[in-house]
Amino acid sequence: MRLGVKNFITRHKLDTLPGILKMKLLTYYQAIAAGSNKLMDLCLYWICNPPLDTKKRYRALLLAISVVCIVDYCAISVLDDKNLFDIYPSLPALDTRKTIDIFVADIDAKSILKENRRVLLPQDDEGKVNRLLKLVAEGSEFENTRAIAPVDIILRHIWFYDTTCIIDCELSTIEGHVPSIADSFQAFTKALTQTICHNVKGVTKVEVLEHGIYGKNLW
Repeated sequence: MRLGVKNFITRHKLDTLPGILKMKLLTYYQAIAAGSNKLMDLCLYWICNPPLDTKKRYRALLLAISVVCIVDYCAISVLDDKNLFDIYPSLPALDTRKTIDIFVADIDAKSILKENRRVLLPQDDEGKVNRLLKLVAEGSEFENTRAIAPVDIILRHIWFYDTTCIIDCELSTIEGHVPSIADSFQAFTKALTQTICHNVKGVTKVEVLEHGIYGKNLW
């Protein structure tokens, strides 16, 4: 594949560039194209007219074919606006999850369970609280404690005042009959407080509101 200056101008729409910049780009590209074309001509000559000596002939053929393949690959990469190193697979993503302690209420709403989880936590405190709220509401990974928080909690806003974290929530619509466990909201709040205070630096107290109303049970 030969590098043509006209194709380069048309493909990259260089006609709209200022004259000086366009001339510099074309001069640079012409030098590269001329060198690449001369190198390919030399390699093709070696292929068509190999040396008489067997060893030299094999070396020349191998070198010529290798150079032609490399130049063609570079030309295709330039014309397709692709990186030369896209041929290599991307590096695998690093596991940035952290092992943290999560506290969840037991099904009797009288005790608190401590579990180790590998989770991906955001860097900001508001993102951490949002993630921790969802983890506590989902309950234990080993026991069926989902009934402690029988509804989906929708986070509205988070404030930090001194060492207090204030969480304003609303509840989704409850469909059908949902069994009620005595003191489940108090157990959920206790588990949430322990989880946030343990994983968010500087927080020692957590308050849960519903639409800005303080002291109201969410369920």
